[in-house]
Amino acid sequence: MNKQIYQTTRRSIRDNGLRYTAQHAIDTNDTDTLLVCDEIFNIGKETDWLGMRAQFAKTTPGAIAFKLTTKGE
Repeated sequence: MNKQIYQTTRRSIRDNGLRYTAQHAIDTNDTDTLLVCDEIFNIGKETDWLGMRAQFAKTTPGAIAFKLTTKGE
């Protein structure tokens, strides 16, 4: 994987979603993209979002902490 593959994959995820990008990588046998999707998914699963909100709330107003840790959809 290189920087270009990573940036292209992140752009596809932002535009189309993680599930679509991963399925497209499977359908086209694009191993590099699938590995990036898998790593991003695993990082999302391992993140304690409630703990992150609590930490942000200690240093910033609560509304801002909530906005920073929610999906921008």
